[in-house]
Amino acid sequence: MAFPLCRHFGLTQAGAALLPLFLSMLAAYAATWLELRQRAAQNILAPSLESWCAGGRGISPARAVLGAALRRAIWQWGFYALWFCTLYLILAVLTAGGHWPRLSLVTWPVLYAAALLGAVLSLRTRQAYLVLMASLGGLALLFFWRGA
Repeated sequence: MAFPLCRHFGLTQAGAALLPLFLSMLAAYAATWLELRQRAAQNILAPSLESWCAGGRGISPARAVLGAALRRAIWQWGFYALWFCTLYLILAVLTAGGHWPRLSLVTWPVLYAAALLGAVLSLRTRQAYLVLMASLGGLALLFFWRGA
């Protein structure tokens, strides 16, 4: 979502692309929350599915899956369209008014390193955390040794 907008508005530097990337991550977080709410709302179909499986009246599994898939596709498309338009308007206002933050210290390698940290932390295992801490400690020692 962020990269087409960055290209459209000419935000090719990493520091300039940071705000659209951050807002896109917020959209992803909101989408996971909405998906959780949708799954909770689908729990009301369980008794109807159980009665269909027992031979009584109810909703068939195929119909339940089709309905859930259609609802999910519709709300995801709607949420994406809404967030894309919102992000487009925010970027249009900020770039037109010249109020765009220029973060020259943020470079693409820094963003890639941050993405790598996020990938390691998403593993949620003790070994991954230990490797991350050891790597960061080693890098810190290299910087201190190089500076001394």
